[in-house]
Parts: sequence; structure tokens; C-alpha cells
Amino acid sequence: MTTEYKQRATIASPVAHIAEANQLALALGESAADDKTFNTAAWQDAEGNLYAVSSTVAKPIFAQIAGQPLQAPEHAPDMDLAAATHAQALLQINGGIANPDVIAVILGGRLESAQDHIAALGLERVQQEGLI
Repeated sequence: MTTEYKQRATIASPVAHIAEANQLALALGESAADDKTFNTAAWQDAEGNLYAVSSTVAKPIFAQIAGQPLQAPEHAPDMDLAAATHAQALLQINGGIANPDVIAVILGGRLESAQDHIAALGLERVQQEGLI
């Protein structure tokens, strides 16, 4: 089986930037539903800062496209381009652990584990009472 999606992109958006990160996902994605990429902030760093995380397969040109000037795609002509551009300015690709001032991205091979990427971002699942 041949696929264009040869990378795994794991992205951590700080809770304060979820709406903007969703607009960036909409601009870079292929579906009108991409504005729902980041939802629950269920991950935290060592300081307790919260993040919404998404891990997906991506095309090898992801990093290049993510750095180019954004345009509203055909599937979302009325998207918030200003919010997406602000999120784009916060992108940190393969630059280390997540922090509240960046939208951190780990790019790797398509078959790499999302859990390994999340660990590399320095994040752990938020522990909820009543869950084992």
C-alpha cells in the first residue's frame, strides 16, 4: 500500500490557544471538520499547564506548508485567517518540550508512536478522580 502520508505529526496546543490552533488546522487541513482538531485539554506538563493534543499522519511537506503564508481553503472560505496566522507564529516544530508560549509539534515517521511523541513533548495525561 502506498500513501502520501509518510509522517506523524503530534501537536500540543496550550489551552489558551486552542481556538487559534483549530483555525490553523482548518487552514492546513483538508476538511471543514478540521476546526474541531483540538478540543479537551487532557494533557499537562510538569508545571501543570494544560494542553489539547492531536496526533495524525501528515504529508512530508507539512513543515514547509505550515511555514508559508496562509490562505482560506476552499472547504472553509470564511475561516478566521487572523487567528490561524497567530497560531502559525506560535508553531515550534521539533523544538523540544511543550510550553504555554508555543504550539509544539513533533514530526516523525508515520509509524512512530503518538505516545512516544507526547512523552517527547514532556506531557502526561491529566489524572481524573474516579478513573483508574
